[in-house]
Amino acid sequence: MNESVISLNSGNGGNRREPDRGWALMEQGVVGIVIIVVIVSVLAYALTLWLRKDVASETTNIQTIITSSQGLLKDSDGYNFTSAAKMTGALIQQGGVSRSMTIRGDVQAGTATLWNTWGGAVTLTPLNTAGFNNGFTLTYEKVPQAACVQIATRLSKSGVVDGITINATAHADGKVTTEQAGHSARRTADVPAPTN
Repeated sequence: MNESVISLNSGNGGNRREPDRGWALMEQGVVGIVIIVVIVSVLAYALTLWLRKDVASETTNIQTIITSSQGLLKDSDGYNFTSAAKMTGALIQQGGVSRSMTIRGDVQAGTATLWNTWGGAVTLTPLNTAGFNNGFTLTYEKVPQAACVQIATRLSKSGVVDGITINATAHADGKVTTEQAGHSARRTADVPAPTN
C-alpha cells in the first residue's frame, strides 16, 4: 500500500494568521492632520500669489494712469481742471486707464469714476502751485497694508512719481523704503498717493 503524506507549511509555525484589521484610529488621525496641513499650505500659497497679482496689476495701473495723464491731459497751461471728478472723468473718457480697472458711470459724458481691485476710489486731482496746475495727485483708497507697502516701494524704485504720501506721511522726494512704507501704512488708512 502506498501512503502519501502531504505536509502543509504555512510559514508561521502552524499558528493561525490574524486577519488584517485595517488602520487604527491613530494612523487615520495622523493622515488627516497631514492632509489638513497640506491644504492650508496650498491655500496660503495661493493667497500670497493672489495678493502679488493684485499688487503687480495695480502698480501697472498706476503707472499707466500717470503716463496717460501726462500725455492726454496736460496742455500748455498745465492740467486745466476744476475738480478731481472732472479730471478723472476726462482721463477715462479719453481711454487713458487700463481696461482691467472698474469704471462706473457715463464714460462718454466724462463723468465716470474709477475703482481699484480692492473697491477703493481712484481719483486724479490737479495740483495747484502758485496759481498754476502744473501737476496732479493720484489717490488710491482702500489699499490693504501689505499691498500698500509693496506698491509704494515699487513706485519709489520706478522713478515715475515726484512724491508719495502714505496716509498722512509725505515723502516729497518720491523715495520710500520698505521700512518707511510699513510704518506709514500702519496708521489706519491705506492710501499711497503718488503725486506728479
